[in-house]
Amino acid sequence: MVMSRCAAVAVRRAAQGLFVFLIFLSAFGSGSGHAQEAVSDRDAYYRAVAYCRGDVPRPMALSPDGQILCFDGPVPSDLDTSPAKDLRENGFFVARSPGGDGGPAARLSDIVRDHHATVIIYDFCNSACAMFFQIASYQTYVLKGTLVTWHYPQSGDPDHPFCNFLIAPRDGEPKRLQLGPCQSGGERGVYRYWTSLDRFLEERLFDPSAVPPQSLYVRKIVASRYAERGFYSDILWTLHPRYYPQLFKTKVVYEAYPQSQEEVDELQARLRLPVRVIHDP
Repeated sequence: MVMSRCAAVAVRRAAQGLFVFLIFLSAFGSGSGHAQEAVSDRDAYYRAVAYCRGDVPRPMALSPDGQILCFDGPVPSDLDTSPAKDLRENGFFVARSPGGDGGPAARLSDIVRDHHATVIIYDFCNSACAMFFQIASYQTYVLKGTLVTWHYPQSGDPDHPFCNFLIAPRDGEPKRLQLGPCQSGGERGVYRYWTSLDRFLEERLFDPSAVPPQSLYVRKIVASRYAERGFYSDILWTLHPRYYPQLFKTKVVYEAYPQSQEEVDELQARLRLPVRVIHDP
């Protein structure tokens, strides 16, 4: 029996409709699975943080099952990183720190990455914590209500203090405040922070010279304050996550980045941070 032209068109349209429906159903089911996975991951992150908030040794502790490595406190120059070596593959590194010594922070971060751990940042992560712990591994999750801040490092050697100067990183860009070893001559602007940690920065930053990272908005504020006062006074700043893909090779996910200077001020007061924090909008 020969099918009429109208019947053939109807059959073809019905088949096309069924095909589109099946694609939609497949995509919806896949999206639902990803959503459930995301919720499950978030719950696991919060459980890990709850464990690290509990009665565990400071500054570093490893859970009995080896799944969670906690770090809570300043990074000392004599940090013993041996407990981190027993962290399970694909575990969690949960960090809250005001900063500290960059050398041991980098060594601990390397161990975390070797174990492919997910980094979880909560409450506050300042200075060396932001520069090392936050980008220690391949993926980082920053909990809501957390302040991640950067500042200029200070020299720990009173016989070799840092000097302040303004440089123009690239033609046409506003000047940037730079801190570095005081030199009797030569081009001071070529100094790079943490020069003994170049390998760490090269592996995790697209531009290792862009440290500490800051937006043009923050750069202008910091440079203008220095120009007005004639000296550097310590100041912290946040960095909007939209800049992260341009700077860091680590995938950093914010649960909720602070939306205003007022919100940052409230977090600073709650967390009792002693230094003013500039909000990067």
